[in-house]
Amino acid sequence: MNNTLKTALGGMCIALSTALMLASSILPYFTYALPAMAALLVLFMSVECGWKWGLSVYAGTAIVSALVVPGKEAVGIYIALLGYYPLVKPFFDKPKRIISSIIKVVFFTVVAVATYSVMIFVFGISAEMLEESERYLLPFVVILGVVAFMLYDKALGMLEIAYYRKWQRTVRKIFRKR
Repeated sequence: MNNTLKTALGGMCIALSTALMLASSILPYFTYALPAMAALLVLFMSVECGWKWGLSVYAGTAIVSALVVPGKEAVGIYIALLGYYPLVKPFFDKPKRIISSIIKVVFFTVVAVATYSVMIFVFGISAEMLEESERYLLPFVVILGVVAFMLYDKALGMLEIAYYRKWQRTVRKIFRKR
C-alpha cells in the first residue's frame, strides 16, 4: 500500500472513529463500549499499515473527538485508556500469562483512577459515586472495571486473530494495486 492510500485509509478510520465517539453522546449507555469500538479501528490501521499509522489514527481521533464530541467522559476514556491500548497490548502480552495479567490489571487500575481523578477534579465531571453514602461501592466498581477491561483485552486478542485468519486476505485484495 502506498502512502496516499494509507493516508486516505487513516482519514476514513479517524472519521468513523469520531462518528462512533459522537454516538456515545447520543447513546449514553454506550459511554464505554463505543470508545472501545473506535479503538478497533486503531488496531485495524496498525495491522494493515504499521504501528506509526495506528498511532496517527489514535491521535487524530483523540484530537477531533476532544474538539467536537460533547460527552467528555467517553473522550477521556478513549484518550486515556482505550484508544491506544491496541498499540501497547503486544508489549503487555510478551511476559508469561500470569505476569501479563497482573501488569494489565495494574495498568488499568492506575490509568482508570488517574483518568477519573482528572475528569472529576480538573474538568468538573459529576462525582456522584464519591459521595459519603456511596463510597463503599467504589471498590466494587473498580473490580467490575478490571473484569470488563480483561474481557475487552481477551476480545481484542480474539478479534485480531480472527482478522488475520478470515478478513485480512479480503481487505488486502481490495487495496491491492491494479
